[in-house]
Amino acid sequence: MEPHNIEYRIEEFIRTQFSVSSADPGFDRGVDLFEGGYVDSMGIVELLEFLSQEFDVQIPDDDLLSDDFSSITGIAQIVSRNLRPRIGSLRMAQGTSFSPTPDSGLQGS
Repeated sequence: MEPHNIEYRIEEFIRTQFSVSSADPGFDRGVDLFEGGYVDSMGIVELLEFLSQEFDVQIPDDDLLSDDFSSITGIAQIVSRNLRPRIGSLRMAQGTSFSPTPDSGLQGS
């Protein structure tokens, strides 16, 4: 997934979940979400749950405590960085490429 798409989904979630107006002049993808008051301590839990559900990624403690985890751009970079190893290791663990099975619902007509 492209980092730009990840940023878009995170921004969309934060605007919706934390009621950030599209007219807010202080809000952008580089603003510190916590210092700016957009996300509070309970919001971090909601954000982590969203990242887990949306991108199937767990944020390591080192990344969670880093300065990067304070902005949409930084969070997207963290998500992107943690996606790559998971996808590669999943393919290696499976040892084969994906091929639809008759019961997968992915057959042609």
